[in-house]
Parts: sequence; C-alpha cells; structure tokens
Amino acid sequence: MTRDRHFPPSLEDDLKTRISLPEVLFSPEFSNRISSGSFSVFFRTVFDRLLCCVISGYSAGNTATRKQNFRSLFSGVKTKSFGLFSSMEITTKNFAEQLPEIRKAIQEASFFAIDCEFTGLASDRLIFPFDTPEEVYQKTVEANTQYIIVQFGLCAFRVEPVADGDDEIAPTEPRLTYKCYNFYCYPKGRTHIFSCQGESLRFLADHGFDFNKLFREGLSFATEAEAERLRSDLKERQANRAAALQAAADGTADDAETTDVNMVPVPAEHQEQIDETAAKIEAFLKSDDKELIVNNCNGFQRKLIYQMIEHKYQQRISTSTITLENNHKCIKVERKRTAEEDQAIEQKRVAQENEDLQTMIGLSVVLQELSKARKLVIGHNIFLDLLYTIRQFFKPLPTDFKEFKKLTKEIFPLLLDTKYLCTNAEIKVNVNSSILAHVYEAVSKAPFSIPKVLSGMPERGYSVEEQKEHEAGYDAYLTGLCFLGLASRFNMDLQNLTKDTTLKQYMNKIFIARLLDNNYINLNGKEPTHSREHIFYVTFPETWRTGDIVGKFKPFGSVHISWLNNTSAFVSLHNRIASSSVLKTIGYHPGFAVHSFAQFTQMKLQRLGFKRRRDDSGSAGKQGANAGATASTKRTATSDNSNAKKEAKEKGETLTNAEDERASDDDEQDAGADGWRTVKRARTTFATNDDW
Repeated sequence: MTRDRHFPPSLEDDLKTRISLPEVLFSPEFSNRISSGSFSVFFRTVFDRLLCCVISGYSAGNTATRKQNFRSLFSGVKTKSFGLFSSMEITTKNFAEQLPEIRKAIQEASFFAIDCEFTGLASDRLIFPFDTPEEVYQKTVEANTQYIIVQFGLCAFRVEPVADGDDEIAPTEPRLTYKCYNFYCYPKGRTHIFSCQGESLRFLADHGFDFNKLFREGLSFATEAEAERLRSDLKERQANRAAALQAAADGTADDAETTDVNMVPVPAEHQEQIDETAAKIEAFLKSDDKELIVNNCNGFQRKLIYQMIEHKYQQRISTSTITLENNHKCIKVERKRTAEEDQAIEQKRVAQENEDLQTMIGLSVVLQELSKARKLVIGHNIFLDLLYTIRQFFKPLPTDFKEFKKLTKEIFPLLLDTKYLCTNAEIKVNVNSSILAHVYEAVSKAPFSIPKVLSGMPERGYSVEEQKEHEAGYDAYLTGLCFLGLASRFNMDLQNLTKDTTLKQYMNKIFIARLLDNNYINLNGKEPTHSREHIFYVTFPETWRTGDIVGKFKPFGSVHISWLNNTSAFVSLHNRIASSSVLKTIGYHPGFAVHSFAQFTQMKLQRLGFKRRRDDSGSAGKQGANAGATASTKRTATSDNSNAKKEAKEKGETLTNAEDERASDDDEQDAGADGWRTVKRARTTFATNDDW
C-alpha cells in the first residue's frame, strides 16, 4: 500500500497540529500493516470521528486539552486490531537493530516466561500411563522427530520497588513491567532439513500464523558447535586479510608477476569475459573515473576476475565486493588506495562481517544470552519446549537420562513449569483445568490476584482483552501472568522468588503429560519410585467395554482403568492387598488375558530389544524374519504348539521350554477360529496388541 492512499499531505499536517493525531497513523509502516478490507473499515471510522471533531469543536483549546479530547473521542476505536499497539515481532528486518535492546531487557529482567510453536509434536502414542520419566524421555529422543521451533516467545518481567511519587500502584507493592518479543525462526541454507506435521501446520494457520513472514523473514539459528565453527572460519579469514594488508604496507607482498601454483585455469568459455574485463580496467586507468563496477558475473567468474586482477594489476588498483539493491554481488574497482584507506575499509568490512555473523547465528544469540543470565525461566507444560530448544539452539540431546538432566541444568539452572505448579493441593481446589487459558481464568479470581503489569515498551505489548492464543509471544506473556497469579496464593516475595521455600519444592521439576503416579522429571535428583504390584496389564476382545473389565475384577474391589487402545488397558486395584490373588483366581474368558506389571515390563524390554536389533540391521522386514527364525531354533517344541511358535516368530519373542510346553497344552483348549489364544495363567507374550 503506497503512501498516497494515506491522508493528503495538507490534511495530514493539519491533523497532526490541530488535534494531535499519533504519528503512527501517518507512518508507512502502519499503512503496510492494514489490508485493503480493514483499511476502509478503520478509516471510515476515523473520518466519521474527525467529522464529529470538527462539528463539536474537539480541536479547540490547548495541546493537552486537544489530546484528552482526542483520546475520549476515539476510545471506541479498537486500534489494537489494526496494529497500532502490537507485539514486538523480531525478524531478519529488525533483528540487528533490536538486539542491543533485547540484551538489555535480559540483563535487567527478574525472571522470564517462554513459549514455542513447532512444526509438529512428538507423538505420545507410545507413552503409557505407568512409564517412568526416564522411559518417556528415551522414547521421545529415540523417536528422533525432526520437528523444529518456528516461533519463540520471550517475555522478560522486571520487578522493582515503587519509585517515589508513583501514585498508580500501592507503595507496598512492587512495580512490575514486561518486555515481550515474538521471534520468527526459520533455517537458512540447503543443509537444514526438518519435518512438518500436517495437523500442526493447519492448527497454526487456523490461529493466524504468518507463514509468509516465517519463510521470508524468519531468523536463522545454529547450535553451539555450528556457531563456534562459523566464528572460527570468520576469524581465520579476517586474520588472513589482515596479514595481507600488513605485508602490502611493509612492501613484503609477493611479486605480482609470480605464478601462483594455486591459480585456477581459465576455461575457454570464460576467457572472452576475462579479456573484456581486463580491457575495461585498462580503459578505467586511463580515464578520470573514480571507480569501475564489474557486474553480471557469478561466483566462479568473480574468482577468475580477482585472480586476473591480482596477477596483472595488484600494484595499480584496489578491489572490493559490494552488493547491489537486487542482492546481486559485483566487483568494485578503484585506483590503488593508501595503506590507511585500506585499513579503514577493512575495519568497516570486519564490523559488517561480525554483524552478518550474528544474523547467521540468529536466534541462537538470544538464547545464549538467556542461558548466561542464570535467572528463573518459566514455561507452561515445558517438556517439549525444553527438548526442542536444547536440540535446536545448543547441543544434540543425549540418550542418557542423567546426562540430559546435567545438560539442562548447565543451560537453564532455574526452571519452573506452571503446569506442574498447578498440581499443588491448595491450588487444585480452585484450578480445575491446567490448560493455560483456563489457568489464567482461574487465577483472575479470588483467592488469587494478578498484580498490575505494565508494558516496558511504548506502543508495544499484549492485552488479555485482545487474545492471540498460540502466538508464542502472547502465550509467554500469559504464562507469566498465570505464574504471578499462582504465586499470589502463597504470598511469594516477587523480588526474591528463588529463595521462596514453597517455590523451591517445584523448581526444576518438568511436568510430563499422561503419566499417572510420577508425572514429572526432577532435574535436581532422582524421581520417586512407586510399587506397581497392584497394576495389571490386560488384553481383551475389541467388543469389550468398561463394564466388562470392571466385572472381571469385581471380586477384588474397585478399580481404575487406563485405556491404551480398544483391546488393551491398565487396571489398578484400590485394594492393594488383593493384588496377590488376581493372577491365581481371576475368571477365564476367551480372548481375555491378564499380566502383572512386572511381566508387562519384561515384555516391553523384549520388544524394545527386538526393535533396536531390527533398526540396526537397516531392514525391518528382513530383521523380523531373522529374529523369528533365530527364536524358533532356540525352542524345543512339538507340532502341537505350532500356533505358539508362529506367534512368537511374528512378534520376535522367545519362550522358555517350560513356557512352550504350557502354551502347547493350553492351545488345544483355547485356540479360536479367529487366531486368538488365551491362557488362564500369566504369560510372557502379547496377545494381538497393535502397539507391540
């Protein structure tokens, strides 16, 4: 949208001076933010109000009066919807400019809230309700999903005592401000490959995610190792140029006529271009022109031209590479500069290269600053955010669980997951749902209270009245507000959060969804262990419902059922004393099997070992057949238990001789026409459970 669609210059000046319209209304940036549809709606409203302004005399009075009249007149116009007061979006267009302010915000902050948006979510289909946190972590890492963070929200909250004379906030309360940044993140170059999940991308699109901005202006990123390599390479190039400049200044540079053994032979098809460039340089040296631009050449052609210039004209001209407006690179030829001029140009080049390096490392620069701050970082349901952040901006995730904990604390020593904080017994009384929006709704009412938080950036910020759910910056802001509300329940000292005794119980504990009895990772030590003797893994016909399962366990008291799929579930007994008699006395039914949790764990390990052997072979089908053949050769079986051997072969499992004989006896009684085989006693093999 061009500026001529804005106010006419004469009217613009009159509006600025007479009724003090905000400068932002007249900026091209604001004009570009408004689509054609919303443009007409918004400015129809504006001009209607301006007409009222003229009629009712709102422009009368001094400047202060006019501003107050203007605010009251336009109080009904929702300017935030048109981008007048928006979030601070950080892209390649403003990253270098805003980086000093971002660093300052990190240094001054008391604590941070973060949130991420991904191209996909790691599947939790293989996560079982009674897995250990270590198993959940290892399953997530072994899934090796290449999803990435495409939007990173960082909200820096600052807590400070009330300044003298501040009558807006009670003197006894601290003053809170925030600075929120919404980073678009997208890999650059041809070596970065990532995965996308269709449903996740559609979800982002449904919530207004700007994919054009992501692809065109997203910040690049690098791990610590990649960033170090980029810095090292640049440092080496700059050192080589500095040495060459020093040699030229000292008069010790190599003779220009000396044949360089590393010279690239000029292909015949490029010889004419090289000769024409040499002729242009000769003509330039005889003219009064200050410079010569050699363009319309690719990288290899530029290398050949530089090689020719160094060989023939090293003592007569100086060269440099410049970038035109169309992003095409060309060679700038000038008459030989003095050593001082070369040094000045080199200093500018080094400064520009260092700035470009920061842009190449991109968002990782900010994350490194956040890590160095060693301050409290808050997130909501932060498990995947943490894993993806470490993998994308710092280091590959270790397979060892203890190493993961150690690495995480090295990067972020103080973490708080508000979803885990919501498991507090006192909080759960008033917070029925731990979904972020529901938590905010709960803490907005008594017995909680959210203190007043002001934006630390003029005309930039969020408002809960203008919801932007699933925009990373907004969700980070909302997470911070939820934390402040939850903290009010315990009257925490916001200026000394890390010393609060209540908060310490929840520090560095990362919530894990779907786990029933141990639903967090403890970065500070070991997670508690729980007895699983009262838990049973059951398989049953697909037609069964909850009542069927409850009926089978009725002699043992009330139970809790955790469904895995339509043919398997975990059953937990409330009466743990009855656990020992379940396997001995539970009734028989075709297609129904019961396993203790210990047996389930053993089967899971067998399956995991088989899967790893299959993955190592590089061919899943071939390995499955080989594993089945190997398992079959280890069994001493008769023709009566052929079904058991067939099942074991398909599942890649091994039966002992005693178990094989028992299976043989039971098969004669329990084998059905549909291939199901059920025994009355505990077994160490699966039924037809698709997950295994």
